[in-house]
Amino acid sequence: MKKYIRTYVLAALCIASFAVSGCDGFLNEDPQSQYTEDTFYKTPSDFEVAIAGVYAQQQDLYNNLGGVFRMAITRSDDTKVGAGYVDQNDKFLDDATGSYIQDVWQELYIVISRANAIISRIDGISFTDETAKKAIKGEALALRSWAYYQLGVSFGGVPLYDKEYTAAEVKTIKRSTQQETFKFAEDGYKAAIDLLPGEWTGKNLGRITKYAAEAGLARVYMFQSKFSDAAPVLNDIIGSGKYDMETKYEDCFDDAFNNTKERVWEIQFMNGGLGEGNILCNSFMPDGYKGTLTPFTGASAFLEVSQDFIDAYEPGDLRKDQSVVADVIVGSAPRTGWYISKWLHYTAVPVNNNDFAINLPVVRYTDVLMMYAECLNEAGYNASGDAFKIINRVRARAGLSALTAATTPDQAAFRKAIKKERRVEFAFEGLRWLDLVRWGDAVEVMDLFLKRNENENGLYKMGSTNRCIYAIPSQEIANYKNEDVMWQNPGY
Repeated sequence: MKKYIRTYVLAALCIASFAVSGCDGFLNEDPQSQYTEDTFYKTPSDFEVAIAGVYAQQQDLYNNLGGVFRMAITRSDDTKVGAGYVDQNDKFLDDATGSYIQDVWQELYIVISRANAIISRIDGISFTDETAKKAIKGEALALRSWAYYQLGVSFGGVPLYDKEYTAAEVKTIKRSTQQETFKFAEDGYKAAIDLLPGEWTGKNLGRITKYAAEAGLARVYMFQSKFSDAAPVLNDIIGSGKYDMETKYEDCFDDAFNNTKERVWEIQFMNGGLGEGNILCNSFMPDGYKGTLTPFTGASAFLEVSQDFIDAYEPGDLRKDQSVVADVIVGSAPRTGWYISKWLHYTAVPVNNNDFAINLPVVRYTDVLMMYAECLNEAGYNASGDAFKIINRVRARAGLSALTAATTPDQAAFRKAIKKERRVEFAFEGLRWLDLVRWGDAVEVMDLFLKRNENENGLYKMGSTNRCIYAIPSQEIANYKNEDVMWQNPGY
C-alpha cells in the first residue's frame, strides 16, 4: 500500500472536480498538468491513480502539525495547554479565523471531491476485473464517509455532496444537521461494506477492507450512542478471525508490525527519503532533544504531557513506559516534565525527521474490542460476560490485575472503568477528546483540567458545549455570502 500511494501523480489532483467549500480561488484552480477530464477517468489504471489520490489526501490530514490527528490530541486533557500550531484550540480560544480549522475543512472536502469524482464516473467504465472495480468504488465511498464523520465531529452539520457539482451549484447546498451528516456517512459506509474485499495482499496491504469500513461505521454509531447498532458491526469484525491484539503493547505502534493483526485501519507511511514519511513522530519531542529515542532533535511544536494524564496510570501499568518519557535532555540541560514517546518505536531507520515509517491508526483492533465491551455494558451489566473478559484482556497486556464484580459492581462502575481504560490505552491516538464529547463529559472534565496550575494557573476554560465543535471557518461563510446556506456555529 505504501508503494501504491506513492504511485499517485499530480493528475488526480488536477482533474478532479473540486466542488468544495465554495472557495472561488480553489474551485477555479487552473489544471497543472496535461491531464483533463476528457483524457482521464477512461481506464481502470486511471481509477487506480485516482483512488491513490484520495488516500494521499487522507494521509496529509494525519501527517500535519495542524491536522485532524494532532488537533484532537491537543484539544484533550492528555496534554498541557501551550501547544503550537493548533490555533489555540488547546485553550478553547480558537475562533473562525484560525488557519488550521480552515485547512482541515478544505482538506476534508478535497477527500470528498476526489472520492466523488470516482463514484460519479466509475460505473460508466468497463473493467476486465469487476472485483477490482467494485473495490475501488467501495474505497471511495468509505473514504468519503470517513471525511464526513470527521467534518461532523469537528464542525457539526455541513453541506453534503453526493456527486460532482459546479462551483455555482455548491453555493446553493445549505448545511445539513450533524445528525444528517452522520446518516450520510453511515449510508456510505454500508454501501462500501458490500463492495470491499475482506482482505488485501501484497502491494495492496493497507487499503481499506470490508472490516475497516465496518470499524468506521461503528465509530459513527458510537459517537451517537447507538450502541445496539454498533454491536453487531463490531461483532462481525471480531468474528472474522482476521485480527487479534498484539502480545506486547509497543508492537501496536512499531513500524515492524505495520498492517498486521492489530491494525484494522491505519494511515500508511514509508521511509527512505521518498516524501512518504511520517513527520509527527519526532515532532512530539522538544526542540533540541538529545537522547536515544530518536536520532533527531525534536520540534518547536512539541507537546508536553499533562500530570493529570500521568496520574491516570495505575501503578505497574506497562503502557506508561511505552507511551511517555520524563525529564529529557534538551541541548545540554535537563528539561523536566513528561513527553510523548509512543510514536518512537521503530525498526526502519529514517533518513531525516520527516521520514519515519510508522503508520498512524484510524482504528486498532483493541479499540474494536473496547467499543464492543462498551456496547455490551450499555445493553446490560454482566459480571461474568464478554465485556469483563475484554477489558481484563486489555488490562492483562498492560500488566494490571483483572476487574471483578467486587471492584466493579454495577453498570455505572463498569462504564467508569471503560472510560479510564480507554484514556490510557489509546493515549495520543486522537480518541480521548472525541470520547469526552460523545460521553457528554467534555465541559466538566475540561473545565476541571484547565483549572489545574499546570495549565498556566487556570487562565482558560471550555465553559460551554458549544465548544464541542469548532467554528465554521470565516472564509467559508464569506465565500457563500448567504447565511441561510452557510452560517456560523453558536458561540463563535
